[in-house]
Amino acid sequence: MTVSPLRYKHGLILLLILGWFASAGKAAALELVSSDACMLDVSGSFKTIYLGTHDSPFSRGHDSSINLLRLMLTGTVSDKASFEFHVVESATINPASSSVAGFSAFSPAERFRAERLNHTQTTHEDFSAGIAIDRANISLHFEHCDVTIGRQAISLGTTYFWNPNDLLATFSPYEFDRDYKPGVDGAVVDFPLGDFSGITLLYGAGKHMRLNDSTLLLRAYTTINDFDLSVTAGRYREDGFVGADFSGEFGPGIGIRGGLAYFAAEDDNDFLQAVLGAEYRFENNLLVSAEYFFNGYGTLHHSNYFDTLTSERIRDGDMYNISRHYLGILGSYELTPLLRISLAVIMNLSDHSMLIDPTLVYSLSDNAELVAGLIISSGHKPRGFRLRSEFGTYPDFSFVEMKYYF
Repeated sequence: MTVSPLRYKHGLILLLILGWFASAGKAAALELVSSDACMLDVSGSFKTIYLGTHDSPFSRGHDSSINLLRLMLTGTVSDKASFEFHVVESATINPASSSVAGFSAFSPAERFRAERLNHTQTTHEDFSAGIAIDRANISLHFEHCDVTIGRQAISLGTTYFWNPNDLLATFSPYEFDRDYKPGVDGAVVDFPLGDFSGITLLYGAGKHMRLNDSTLLLRAYTTINDFDLSVTAGRYREDGFVGADFSGEFGPGIGIRGGLAYFAAEDDNDFLQAVLGAEYRFENNLLVSAEYFFNGYGTLHHSNYFDTLTSERIRDGDMYNISRHYLGILGSYELTPLLRISLAVIMNLSDHSMLIDPTLVYSLSDNAELVAGLIISSGHKPRGFRLRSEFGTYPDFSFVEMKYYF
């Protein structure tokens, strides 16, 4: 696809504007109200992202500029209540005809939102814009429990690339912007039983707030010998669910983490997912981590890839991978106090296809940074609609992102 110079010009102007803000100095949240009885702050972020797709087996290359302005209102009322409200304005220059699963910069998590709370302001071939409410919740603090109701980020699990216990709007293994997890509609009731132990009741509302499209979980957590442990059980949409996860240190500075999830599926065969990971930071600040992922939902043979890829769980974003065995490796190193480099590799151990993600992160100031990288696919390309590897089906990506926080 030919991209007009005007589109590149718009993206360059946004980058220059953001760079000017970044060089202006430190930024801080604006205190609207500050007293012993009440506090009210306004903060936010602005991001502009260039995202290019190249060498796609099924379509021509495409270049887009995604621009996100997030305004955040947070506050407390004495020590009895707190709230947060996030509104996101998005503008995309040269939007793609369809979203690329797993690489979106802002996921609306529609399947766990009873109300959409978003509005498309304009949509054209060269430009689209919209506004959405990503967080809107209130937390009430009682003597024996804390209750949070409304649109909120709900995070479960301890692993990074794959997180089978994180059932509500989890990040994909390849998502490069993880600053804000999408909010989902629901309620969380937490009963602390000590400094590091407790029981949590979680509800995630489906689109129609019916039992078969919602999530209801009971989670117990504690810490034993510096290991964080949790067990979760309940209902995930139409499935019964039980899971467990852990994280801690083993030996001199070796961090280990893992998760186990079992789905008693209503419409599929029951399946198990498991992740085991470890990380180590060397004295020279080189950080190396790795995770193995067993995906019981996936298939062992590429002849079944297409059926798995078009399954409801993949289409709805509940799962991201279609094979059985995976390995993820991440290395990160600080070249200077301002410049960090990283290399992530995700490998399908069954068909030996890979995604390779080299990334540079440069700190422009205390409140701004520049991120640039590639996501390179490797593997057998499809022949027509016959998939011969998982990641060989993916296009290559390039991205440049500038972030400014205020």
